[in-house]
Amino acid sequence: KAVTAVQIQDLLKAEPDIKAVFITLCETSTGTTPDVQGIAKVVKESNAVLVLDAISGLGVQDVQTDNWGVDVVVTGSQKGLMLPPGLAMISVSAKALSLIAQSTNPRYYFDLREAKKAAEKVDTPFTPAIGIIIALNEAIRLVKKEGLQNLFARYALMAKATREAAKALNLKVFTDPSCLSNVLTAISLPSNIDGEKLMKIMRDEYGITVAGGQDKQKGKMIRIAHMGMIDEFDIVAGFACLEKVLKKMGHTFELGAGVAAAQKVFNA
Repeated sequence: KAVTAVQIQDLLKAEPDIKAVFITLCETSTGTTPDVQGIAKVVKESNAVLVLDAISGLGVQDVQTDNWGVDVVVTGSQKGLMLPPGLAMISVSAKALSLIAQSTNPRYYFDLREAKKAAEKVDTPFTPAIGIIIALNEAIRLVKKEGLQNLFARYALMAKATREAAKALNLKVFTDPSCLSNVLTAISLPSNIDGEKLMKIMRDEYGITVAGGQDKQKGKMIRIAHMGMIDEFDIVAGFACLEKVLKKMGHTFELGAGVAAAQKVFNA
């Protein structure tokens, strides 16, 4: 489950000196997303600022930075923006800027004060990854062409198809239904299926890559992304491969059920 606005409110009441609350738009190890809008409303009424890690989720799930009152949003180029890693982007509210100005923590490269001075001159304090910035212009053009709301709807549809396909294969979605992310789906595997072996077979023998579980969930789950340049045919092909390998490994289900469930969602 994800942290709730009520839990954050209770925390701020108990610890009124807290300066910042950090949350993640999509916690990718579990496919979990919190109620960002609700949490932002609670934090806005306190002396703290809300810092949102949107590295995985920006462009995939709605974040209305100014409307919701999110003070700091950080993202990267390599997820929903469909680019290689190499760029980090950040937005900072006036409330957060005042705290930054008061901070005495030592810093050099990552100094938002210097970044702000450079930004006022339409520049950066250090040399960025110019090639990826040029590619970012193209990515933003594609986003604008499709439209953000259409993008959100497409990712939500792929997420639904992924979950329905997993259920049709007698697999369980790891994340609580109250906080499912449209960035990726975490799927728990049966105890008799070695997730690391499953992923290796999919990748080495069939060229299909899915992510595995982390820490305590290593070998116990797989994670299937549905963001960026991924489309419905990637989801269908991925489940066709997953079915083939699960069958080889002795999991019981009706062959073709996952693919059919995904297609049913896409063709509804």
